[in-house]
Amino acid sequence: MPVTADVCVLGGGPGGYVAALRAAALGASVALVEAEEVGGVCLLRGCIPSKALLRSAEVYQLALHAGAFGVNVSGVEADYPAMRARKDRIVRQLVRGVGGLLSAAGVTVIRGYGTLAGAGVVEVDMGDRGDLVMAPKVIIASGSSSVMPPVPGTDLPGVIDSDGAFELEEPPAQIVVAGAGAVGVEWATLFALLGSEVTLVEMLPTVVPNEDADVSAALRKILVQQGVTVRDGTRIESIAEREGGLRVSLRGDDETSEVDATHVLMATGRRANALNLGLDRMGVTHSAQGIPVDGAMRTNNPDIYAIGDVTGQRLLAHVASHQGVVAAENVMGGSAVYHDDVVPACTFTHPEIASVGLTEADARERHGEVIVGSFPFQALGRARAFGDTDGFVKLVADAANGRLLGMHVIGPAASDIIAEGALALQLDATLDDLRETIHAHPTFPEASAEAAWQAINQPLHLPQRRARARAS
Repeated sequence: MPVTADVCVLGGGPGGYVAALRAAALGASVALVEAEEVGGVCLLRGCIPSKALLRSAEVYQLALHAGAFGVNVSGVEADYPAMRARKDRIVRQLVRGVGGLLSAAGVTVIRGYGTLAGAGVVEVDMGDRGDLVMAPKVIIASGSSSVMPPVPGTDLPGVIDSDGAFELEEPPAQIVVAGAGAVGVEWATLFALLGSEVTLVEMLPTVVPNEDADVSAALRKILVQQGVTVRDGTRIESIAEREGGLRVSLRGDDETSEVDATHVLMATGRRANALNLGLDRMGVTHSAQGIPVDGAMRTNNPDIYAIGDVTGQRLLAHVASHQGVVAAENVMGGSAVYHDDVVPACTFTHPEIASVGLTEADARERHGEVIVGSFPFQALGRARAFGDTDGFVKLVADAANGRLLGMHVIGPAASDIIAEGALALQLDATLDDLRETIHAHPTFPEASAEAAWQAINQPLHLPQRRARARAS
């Protein structure tokens, strides 16, 4: 029997379910169509399960080095099946939580695959049967999928993507991770902390190439210290079977080499799920790269919106959620606008990476003269007490007025510290605003204020540079 609603949301990931909740809160009747469990890749096979496993690996390492904290621990072992079981419990709890929120909001959840069938009509394929949703407004939140590059041998057993990595019953003995973006370095970190022999391969000359150059260099050094073999400026030519595993052929600058592995993890990117949605029927502009939208998240069809990964913009869960709110408010007659200039990004290596705004290189290119301040966690009391002193907080500001242009963090609690940088950029704060804000002591965010003091060459807990200091 057809379902009638004011709004139909296609996809129940962090963008889709948030859009459904916001639209319902604004008084709409909402139907949410999702082929799997609500939560999307982020909750089921991405953000949450990977962070659960990474936390288990960090606890394992902490137990191994507990003696440094005056705690004697013996017989420490990594029980990977138990780690996976913990991860699965967390995912189930959160899926139930999202389902409960949708139910409490009165959202009708339909398990199936939805396509646009005509104006105000969504056809839902439920496998053994079909149904229709009649809704004048549609929000598309169909997400993205991992992409295998055109490398010979990617169809061999043992060659996996991030989804396949979650299915491994034990950490691989030897693994080649292709791609040193956020996904690649997180898996490389996890397996290295659990004792795997890891080779990280990146075509570009730096790991996490989208990050500030100083952060990239620091992470490379830390990965090597953790036992990861980093092959940047290198690409995979082919993958072949060998006795007991795989042989990976690599090409760097005018040289070739081979690496043996039990597994190869392809972490080389994702593609928007923008095809097979019935978009042509509704005249919605789209391509394999995504669905173009305006600042209101509206497609070229005024009754159809798109959010999250399917737009081909920033493939981040928190961006999808924010865009879901913007789309829902506009569907209900509002005037919300998505701004792409203040978007924090976090990478959960050990230690973490987080950034918002412009890198130093981009800031110099766009603004000319800039002020840069950096404060190392080695000089921070909380980091010393915590026992985790790798990394720094780096600030980039406009030399003309001190306005913050970017914050870049590598170190403990980086994903928490970056919230201050995002708020500062949102409010057009300056270095003076950061350093004059009282930061609680002893805390990790104190490093932000210290970096602001260092930027104007008036450091409090670092030696002053020889250059003449600017007056406070």
